[in-house]
Amino acid sequence: MKVEKRESKTSGKKLLLFFLILIGIGIALVVTDYKRNLNVPNSSSDEKVRIEITEGESVTNILQKLLEEDLITQKNYYYAKVYLRLNNLGASLQAGVYNLPKNLTIAELIETLQYGREEEVWITIPEGLRKDEIAQLINNELKNENFSPERFLALTEDATFIETLDLGVETGNLEGFLFPDKYSFSTEIDAEGVILKLIDNFKTKVTREYTYEDIILASIVEREGYNGNDRPIIAGIILKRFEEGWLLQTDATLLYPLKDWKHPITQEVKEDNNPYNTYKNIGLPPTPICNPGLQSIEAVWNPTKTSYYYYIHDNDGNPHYAETLDEHNENVNRYLR
Repeated sequence: MKVEKRESKTSGKKLLLFFLILIGIGIALVVTDYKRNLNVPNSSSDEKVRIEITEGESVTNILQKLLEEDLITQKNYYYAKVYLRLNNLGASLQAGVYNLPKNLTIAELIETLQYGREEEVWITIPEGLRKDEIAQLINNELKNENFSPERFLALTEDATFIETLDLGVETGNLEGFLFPDKYSFSTEIDAEGVILKLIDNFKTKVTREYTYEDIILASIVEREGYNGNDRPIIAGIILKRFEEGWLLQTDATLLYPLKDWKHPITQEVKEDNNPYNTYKNIGLPPTPICNPGLQSIEAVWNPTKTSYYYYIHDNDGNPHYAETLDEHNENVNRYLR
């Protein structure tokens, strides 16, 4: 009987230990998912929703409004509650009128709601836009008299202004440094304020030492690549051609002076004499051709080394690489004609 009791106690301990391990794993998974979701956008849509928070409104009511307007998901509704409680931020949420895009993260939403901002405008600047495209996008979204696209563009080439930004490289042009991201702008912000915010974000996100050549190359990779899989490979190809003294022959550089990314690449375009024509000029263009995201900058820092010298994308966006010109021409004939 004593042996049976000992065995029973041992089995009970093992069972208890098993359940404790299961509970521990469950808690770890929930905590991991919670931390990940804090910085994941609620949606891919940048559609804006106007909500009003009244004085003294409860945290539950505020979160319910966010849920009803699809600014948070059902799961993130609970995570937002936890985030507010853990950081003791419930009382910090301020009354006010907010114009919020659906692609904010929990952390961004809570940060925004702490300041009672009156009609601040959230604007998403996509990767790969030229500075003139950014100026027009911001002007269309802000719709205020303080922001002037002309002033914005003039400042991007103002040597005195650029010197004050402490970019760490010599340049007379801010193309390439206007970091693509989501931004909350005051409706009264002017051109200088917008640029300062974009540059500050660039310096915050690009933490590794870089050269001006890195940013030029990253801008080409941004326009030539389609995603995080092909960009490191394309970066490797472009870098190899550059280092070995080949013509880069990148279509995106041809389109930059035309200010039209959809312009047909004709023989006339390839023969045009301008410093951005990498079909005629060996080396890099004089400036970046767009404002690249961090993924493209990192692709230049960490390119994938291959034996390829050529690449194309077919009409579905799939990449096809080649080691020789003959192989490249075969790919062109097979996938683009």
